[in-house]
Amino acid sequence: MGTDSLIDSVTNAFLRVRSDQGVYGYGEAATWSQFSSETPEGICRVAENVIAPLLAGRDVLDINSIMSAVDTAIVGNPGAKSAVEMALYDLAARSLGVPVYSLLGGLRRADLGLSYSVSAQDMAEEADLVQARYEEGYRIFKVKTGVQDWRTDAARIKAIVGQYQDVTIRLDFNCTGDPLTVPHLLREVADVPIDFVEQPFPPEQVQPLRRLRQSSGIPLCADEGCRTPADARHLLAEGCYDVISLKVGRLGGYGVTGRIASAAALHGVYGYAGAFSESRLGTTAALHQMLTLPCLADGCDYYFSLVILDPDHGPQGGFEVRDGRLRLPAGPGLGVTVPDHWFA
Repeated sequence: MGTDSLIDSVTNAFLRVRSDQGVYGYGEAATWSQFSSETPEGICRVAENVIAPLLAGRDVLDINSIMSAVDTAIVGNPGAKSAVEMALYDLAARSLGVPVYSLLGGLRRADLGLSYSVSAQDMAEEADLVQARYEEGYRIFKVKTGVQDWRTDAARIKAIVGQYQDVTIRLDFNCTGDPLTVPHLLREVADVPIDFVEQPFPPEQVQPLRRLRQSSGIPLCADEGCRTPADARHLLAEGCYDVISLKVGRLGGYGVTGRIASAAALHGVYGYAGAFSESRLGTTAALHQMLTLPCLADGCDYYFSLVILDPDHGPQGGFEVRDGRLRLPAGPGLGVTVPDHWFA
């Protein structure tokens, strides 16, 4: 995924909540250890031992009050809180017979384009991957940069643009960029239409970020630099970014994500639909919110459950793909089914 070697597998946490009427709602927390401070075991313990007792006897439609009680009961744990809130929204929407996005204010757009992360670091392999995704309708490619030297990255970027003239390019450094060489890379690919550069430096390197923004004129996107609402307030006050990656699971759920997106919009900063290693459940849940936001960049990182995960042995339903763009069904809840035996 662009950060050099990775582990071979990830374990996500799934949960469900049940109403007295026998309706179920489902939630998911992705716990990719290189990008998350939580573990699946920890999420399960928090959900079962701390949060579950707070749900008993509550009105399923009183989600804000429930999540306030959860925040009072335990600090942090955004993955666990997000999964529980996701399940509550799914349950509430199923109980009312409406899609989750209706409870989040309604759709502002019909679909969202898919972005594919080009991260193999081998040009021949990347050429095959890009061609396969292009034929599936992808037109946005995010090149994972900073692992190799800047000249190699420049060659990788030019190879994609040289083959496909109608694609949009984004760069993602995952904090690995060198302040001395990133400007060289951007000058070398100055003739390439780059949408934005994602998290070129670690969050604490504010001055290099300011210099890059002033010298390149290319929009910058915050990702690893925004893990909490406090991070969001800080980066918006600094004014260094034009886009902010909104990962619902990392931020702690719909409520927190919505507040950050609204604050960003007031600063003229766009949201971006980022992702971890969610299955169709978590991906669909995030899409329900992203399609309701007023200030959102097109393109999203929601390809993971399409090209990485086994589609036959997990959650089913949810989002639909048409010509490289994601849409949501109009059915109740999240529109996703999860195998019953997972909760036996």
